[in-house]
Amino acid sequence: MAEAISASKSPGLIRRLSRGAHNKLRRRASTQYSLRMQREQSAGPVLTRRRSDSNGASEFGGQDVSDLELDSGIEDVTEEQMFSADQLRAGLTNALGIDMSSLHDLSDPFEGGVADADPSILQCGTYLTRMTRKKKKKLLYWIESTSARVCWYGKTTSVKSFGLDDVVAVRQGVESRNARDDVQVSPEEEQRLLTIVYADDRAKDRGTKTIHLLMPDMHVMDQWLKAVNDVQAERTASMKALSLSAEKSEKAMKLLWKQAMQTKSEGAEELFTMEDAKRFCRKLQINCNTLSIESHFRKADTERKGVLSYLDYRRFVESFKERKDIAYIHSNIKHGLDSDLELAEFLDFLRNTQCINVDKDLARWEMVFDKYARSSPIRPGEKSLSVQGLQNFLSSFHNLPLAPSNSDVTLDRPLNEYFISSSHNTYLLGAQVRGTSSIEGYIDALIRGCRCVEIDCWDGENNRPMVTHGRTMTTKVPFEDCVSVIARHAFHNTHYPLIISLEVHCSPEQQSIMVDLMVKHFDGMMVTEPILPNVNCLPSPEELKDRILIKVKASDDSDQSQLLADASNGRSRARSLTSAFTRSSSSDKMFASSPMLSSSGAHSPSDPGVGAVSTPRGSTTSVPTTTPNSSAEDSDDGSPSAPKAEPPKTSKIIPKLGRLGVYTQGISFPKALGFSDPKAKAANHIFSFSEDTFDNRCKKEEGSRQALEKHNVHYLMRVYPGRRRIWSANFNPLSAWRRGVQMAALNWQTYDVHQQINRAMFAAGSDCLGYVLKPEELRHAKHLAIADTLPETVETKKKKGRKIVRFNVKTISAQRLPRPREVNPEAGMNPFIEFELYTADDKAQGNATCEGGTESAGSDGSSGVGAPLRVRTQRTIFGNGFDPSFEEPLALTVLTKHPSLIFVRWTVWHQPDGRKAGSNPVQLATFTAKLSDLQQGYRHLPLYNPHGEKYKEAKLFVRITKESPLPAHDEEVEHSSVAGARPEPVRADRSWPRRIFSRNPSERRNQGEQRGLHTFSRTSSMDRETARN
Repeated sequence: MAEAISASKSPGLIRRLSRGAHNKLRRRASTQYSLRMQREQSAGPVLTRRRSDSNGASEFGGQDVSDLELDSGIEDVTEEQMFSADQLRAGLTNALGIDMSSLHDLSDPFEGGVADADPSILQCGTYLTRMTRKKKKKLLYWIESTSARVCWYGKTTSVKSFGLDDVVAVRQGVESRNARDDVQVSPEEEQRLLTIVYADDRAKDRGTKTIHLLMPDMHVMDQWLKAVNDVQAERTASMKALSLSAEKSEKAMKLLWKQAMQTKSEGAEELFTMEDAKRFCRKLQINCNTLSIESHFRKADTERKGVLSYLDYRRFVESFKERKDIAYIHSNIKHGLDSDLELAEFLDFLRNTQCINVDKDLARWEMVFDKYARSSPIRPGEKSLSVQGLQNFLSSFHNLPLAPSNSDVTLDRPLNEYFISSSHNTYLLGAQVRGTSSIEGYIDALIRGCRCVEIDCWDGENNRPMVTHGRTMTTKVPFEDCVSVIARHAFHNTHYPLIISLEVHCSPEQQSIMVDLMVKHFDGMMVTEPILPNVNCLPSPEELKDRILIKVKASDDSDQSQLLADASNGRSRARSLTSAFTRSSSSDKMFASSPMLSSSGAHSPSDPGVGAVSTPRGSTTSVPTTTPNSSAEDSDDGSPSAPKAEPPKTSKIIPKLGRLGVYTQGISFPKALGFSDPKAKAANHIFSFSEDTFDNRCKKEEGSRQALEKHNVHYLMRVYPGRRRIWSANFNPLSAWRRGVQMAALNWQTYDVHQQINRAMFAAGSDCLGYVLKPEELRHAKHLAIADTLPETVETKKKKGRKIVRFNVKTISAQRLPRPREVNPEAGMNPFIEFELYTADDKAQGNATCEGGTESAGSDGSSGVGAPLRVRTQRTIFGNGFDPSFEEPLALTVLTKHPSLIFVRWTVWHQPDGRKAGSNPVQLATFTAKLSDLQQGYRHLPLYNPHGEKYKEAKLFVRITKESPLPAHDEEVEHSSVAGARPEPVRADRSWPRRIFSRNPSERRNQGEQRGLHTFSRTSSMDRETARN
């Protein structure tokens, strides 16, 4: 049972508290103000967070902060020194600045709506044992009901806390094991251990933190779990006052009314005042100015008393649900008539405006109409669609902005024909040099649909391989914890194959342990031999469903003699490959040998070498590098040199591990023959390049880029961030995808614009399965003879040429925009919208144009990789963050080789100083999508915070229209001069400290003028995000 609060009266503690109070009055006031402001800011969570709880995922992406040592400096306080409930309420009020007597009894309702739980938890607190790597500490924990925060006393009696709205994972017993490797508990204690993961989005240095609490018994465990779950459920419900669901709205309105009435003095009449209305709006994120609130209040005050009864209060709340923009659409459909929509009119609206093939599933859309329609007021027995019904439909899952998932999809092409959702250094939660390593990175990535995760393995103590970013200050997590978590979550979101990219720095002994651990946890999921014998090409994702592939460098036991013989034959690669995997003679009979599976490929060894040449980085256990990026992946980062005989390389990967690379065998790039080397023709090989090496191979001597693109038609390649990205920034994945790279591995913990593009690539329809079929122009080698790819026809020429893509975007309005942390709740918000267009082409003159808006990216319409076209709305809406109306159309035309690789991005900004074009806008939210995934018509776009978490209620309302891509005429292509790619803000020819401090405004301005860009009053969003990292 819960330990009662000790009745002993320790003078030592009281004296210590009194001494502390003398110097903490200012801190006390700050704490009280903070809790009060948190109460008034929100009635519940404003972000959509999926609780992992072993089966879900945490949606965090914050800094590298661990909570294991938060209280490492706490003074030792014994249980006898703790105070009683009476002391807590009375004697300590002045010392701590907390009025514990104000805590309500359990039966009393309170803000946030906590359901029934043990009074000792909510009211008096419970002694729980805080577990850290260094010590165990018994402390008093309680739930501060009015702000829904878990509180405890930290160092020198200061109150520490975290919000229950910020909880992203709650794990009990054995489920917490992977998150607490360095916190040791006995088997008996383990079932009483509760691990809570939380992330405070309001904190400036937002980070993901973990707290481990040992409960005194299972009864207290159950009570705490119930309290946490009930508080979150009730606070979520209280945010539904403006819900389109009448039931949810009614429940929330009653709850919020009750909370408002509890603030009245005893015996006072229950009336809703203007001050209540302002607090109500702050709680529900109705971020409009005071004049707007007063207008809604007066409209509901039908008797002009200056206060609202409950019925008036309901009208006040309902007034915020009215959508004038949708009423206008409804009126247009009816040609101005004040009547509801009939079924035929609704179906015509779907066909002509929403561009839906209604006749393909007519019965379904008739059922949708019935769902949102009401009984017709003029035709008894029939139904019609009112303005509210149309609003409900346009806001529903029947009208999603992105193409819905297709359960009938079949991914039956070879692996090399897909883009694959990939992560770099998946275990890191923050920076590359001092970040926290955690299994949470794998959980988050896998639940989001990532299909290639990375594990960096190093020798650990007691023969336990560890995962960390070696030779840096990053923390460690056991290899076994990582593979066990991966095994549990591998196919949570999709059943298509998962690739594990191993970067191995371990001794032979610990490599053998790694294999044993993977066999133990992956069981039958891991591919250890070819699934189809005598087939010398990569299998399809369909054939590899629910299977795990290991990407690892080849060991020295691979027999290359068959490879060389087959490659020298010069046969055409027409999927009639005859060489088969051969069985190894090793004594380890469990695994099949996987030597480089040969195919003749595009060139024979006698062809001229066209590959870029550089010094190989060698095996994954090669000489350490002194750069912050200590990854020794399969790439080559050396400088170019003349082709010469390549000395034999030795791999320190043991055969037992190397043979696991059945279909993804990593090899170092052969510097002598490049892509013409026989090893580069093995069907199961994969090259890994850093972004810098990759860029160099695309810029080197004639033929290098073409050879790289031709390689990626048939074989696998992975590109990962360069060594200069020590703060975990990302490169633009479009630069890799347009060259046919299957795996553009990004730092998923950083939600910059490039990660937003990456998420958008795998966000809709069958794409959310983690595999996207490459466009046809990247699946056929355009540099090969036509006979090896497609017959020479007019249609073939069109497919290889550029296309003209036209589409229109109208940003109509925004709904319930989030208030920036630093903005005064009494002040209004001044939002404006920035629209960006990203393409996969080289930056070219005139390849993208836009009509409408202001401040485009360049007067010449230049756009491409590294240079998106940007347009901002002409209007800044002053004083309204609740439902600002923009009504600004944009007409865009793009000339591109890759119509399926066009991405669009909306960014919502707040202008703090109220000027139309101020210099310091605050980013509120973003949404990024692949143009081909966006559905046409009127759609609500979800908005995401800077950490990639979706706001519950914030949305943009837009209208999208698209035209089918058309082949560009030859003269249009000729008039488009191709320029070099835009240089990175951080140049490689300087050391990174000098780059940081030597850049000056004039230099940046000069660079902008050289690119032909306008000099804006504010830095563009992508420039800011990239330069920051």
